[in-house]
Formats: sequence, C-alpha cells, structure tokens
Amino acid sequence: MITTADGTAANGDGIKEGNKSGSATTNHFRSLSMESLIGKLQDTMTNTSSSEFNSTEMKKILANKKLVEMAETDSKRIKRILANRQSAARSKEKKLRFISELENKLQALQTEATILSEQLNTLQA
Repeated sequence: MITTADGTAANGDGIKEGNKSGSATTNHFRSLSMESLIGKLQDTMTNTSSSEFNSTEMKKILANKKLVEMAETDSKRIKRILANRQSAARSKEKKLRFISELENKLQALQTEATILSEQLNTLQA
C-alpha cells in the first residue's frame, strides 16, 4: 500500500482506495498507454542500452507489441528471438536454393534420359 501526497492510499496497481476522511474513490492516478510505453522503451533503448540493439533490431522490436513489452525486462531474450528469426530466414533461403538446384538437376536428367531413349530407339531400328 502506498500513501500519496493528498493522503489517499493506493495499491500497487495504481488505484486509489480512499482518503483519510473515509470517502472511498476509485480513480486511476496513472495510466500506461501503448504509446507511452513505446516512448519510454525508445528513451530507455537510446539512453542506456544503445549498444544492445541496432536500428534494424529496434524497428523489428517496435513492430511487435509483444517484443516491446518484453524488451524492457529481458533484452537478452529479445536478442535471442531476433537471432533465431534471422537464422530461420537464412535456413529458408538455403532450402529454396537447394530445391532450385534439385529442380535444375531434374530437368537436366530428364533431358539426358530423353536423348538416351532416342539413341536407344535409333540403335534398335
């Protein structure tokens, strides 16, 4: 329980529970909007941990609300998540290149099989 300057008691959630005269009020005295959270996060990132996230990482973090919320408390986890995403993208590109190479080999082998089949038919005739 926190006592504010006007004599009211507030719980940890930021809700006033009443003043000393006994009248109960349920007003919020502090509100966190997503914009203020993002602003606070940007200030925190630029002032205290500028070496932790580069501009590309910051854009990716700010694009995802869940990452914004986690960035304040667990920057190592965010780094790991972003690194995993980059690794997944590299794996996907590698897979696509491999599939393309297999398709090219398939085309070459089909062409060779057709040529050999024609040569066999010519020799048998």
